[in-house]
Amino acid sequence: MTKPLSPTQAQILSSAAQHPAGLAEAPPNLPTAARNAVFQSMLKAGLLEEVANPGGNPARVLRITTAGLTAAGEPRTAELVGEAAQVAQEVRARDKTRAAAPEAQVLPVSPAAQPQPRSTLRDAATALLVAWDAGEGRPDLPGAVEALRAALSRAGATRSSCDPSAPRRPREGTKQASVLTLLRQSEGATIAQVMEATGWAQHTVRGFLAGLKKRGHTVEVLERVRQVGAGAQGAKGSYSVYRIAAGVQG
Repeated sequence: MTKPLSPTQAQILSSAAQHPAGLAEAPPNLPTAARNAVFQSMLKAGLLEEVANPGGNPARVLRITTAGLTAAGEPRTAELVGEAAQVAQEVRARDKTRAAAPEAQVLPVSPAAQPQPRSTLRDAATALLVAWDAGEGRPDLPGAVEALRAALSRAGATRSSCDPSAPRRPREGTKQASVLTLLRQSEGATIAQVMEATGWAQHTVRGFLAGLKKRGHTVEVLERVRQVGAGAQGAKGSYSVYRIAAGVQG
């Protein structure tokens, strides 16, 4: 059985899931020893991975993994990461095929006549991955970095037109929207009910609930039902009922 996330782990994963590059950062008030212990346990569990610092800085850089995204309650983001990795792999395979094929005669085209497509954020990220894997010298890396910066700037300009204080609304028909619908009911919902409705694991549901506060939602414990076993000890059937506080929009 997967070990449930601690509040600190859930906070780190939720923050990394929102970072443009998926980088993980510890809460500023967390002591150094505790931070190192938390990061080590998350690396061991496969929730984070260590990546090379592009600037050559020896400082440790950690990035959220697909498993970490799922644990943070971002299943759609995890799907996108998987798609991006698949696209990058297809591009590499295509480049290898072209390198093995005989060179075709290409008519020179003046730089002014070459089309300049406006790449999307996903295209720019994929191009950066391909340039980074190009090997010694990496001649295409500077251009790929600039393209990614431009795509990030366009994405930031689009987001700035919205109210930054407004909670992010999930797309209709998604599992996240289904969970919010359950939690807005007057009778609330238990973790078991959310697991049944979404197919998520228990730790994924807990991570999602922990991330709701950061997104502008307030989750309250409507009721705690304590089943008492032999010797007045808490039994396995004990559970809590959660509900989004009345009046909170999202």
